[in-house]
Amino acid sequence: MKFYQNKKNTEFKVGLFTIIAIFIFIASYMWFTEALQSKNMTIVKVKFHNAGNIEVGSSVTVSGVKKGRVKKIEVAQDGVVIDMQVKIDFPLKQGTQFSVIESNLMGDVQVEIIPSTIGEELDLSLIQNGEKRYGLMKLVSELSSVVVDFQMIIDKIAGDGNFVMQLDSVIDTTQMVIGKINKSLDKNTVEFEKLIQNANQLTTKLNKLVTTNEESISNSLEKSSEVIASVNSTLDDIKDTSTSIRKITDKMQNEKNTINRLMNDEALYENLMRSSARLDSLLKDIKDNPKRYFNIKIL
Repeated sequence: MKFYQNKKNTEFKVGLFTIIAIFIFIASYMWFTEALQSKNMTIVKVKFHNAGNIEVGSSVTVSGVKKGRVKKIEVAQDGVVIDMQVKIDFPLKQGTQFSVIESNLMGDVQVEIIPSTIGEELDLSLIQNGEKRYGLMKLVSELSSVVVDFQMIIDKIAGDGNFVMQLDSVIDTTQMVIGKINKSLDKNTVEFEKLIQNANQLTTKLNKLVTTNEESISNSLEKSSEVIASVNSTLDDIKDTSTSIRKITDKMQNEKNTINRLMNDEALYENLMRSSARLDSLLKDIKDNPKRYFNIKIL
């Protein structure tokens, strides 16, 4: 009986020791596993102007595949710097996008990395720039505001009786016009069909005419080109002639020119007129009295 006197105390100590040993084993395993994983992880620092309710431990994905988690968050005056522990299987290049996105409808967020396929290798020792991309929750909130605005517009329209009456009148008028158009189409269906047939026949005849007289049309076009060239040559000659006439006119307008003197010198003009008058008088006198000027003797 003395041997079992402290049995309960011994069992308690053994149980407590076992629990502590298990706890130490689990903690050691977790630490060892994390240490092994940390060797394959890369620390990436990204600055966001709006972190979008990101938390330590949030997932980090690369092209949609979970590859790490958020280790540390630092809030600065110009933004939020997030330290991420990420397993990177290939070098990231410049142009890689870092975004905070919503991962589900409950509003949980994560960091998404979209690698770039071009550019130089990214220096991960520097702080990268990221952006907040709004997801479904933002879209739902904006859609809700749109629905509210639309409901307000509907309420205003419903409260305006004149607008409703005008809208009904427009709808009735539109229906009447459509009805008249349908009746007109029904009455003139045969005529429309004939018109379409005539148009098709005319098109066919025109195609045949063009095909049959293709050579003649080509020759006519070539001749027309020659005619145009001839007309252009004639126009050039006319232009040269006009230029020559302009030069002659300029010379005639010169004060030292003889023709210009004859046209503009009044004294010379009067002398010529007097000489012409005297010559006319002399010719008349010779005609009337030829013996005065000519003495003809016959031997």
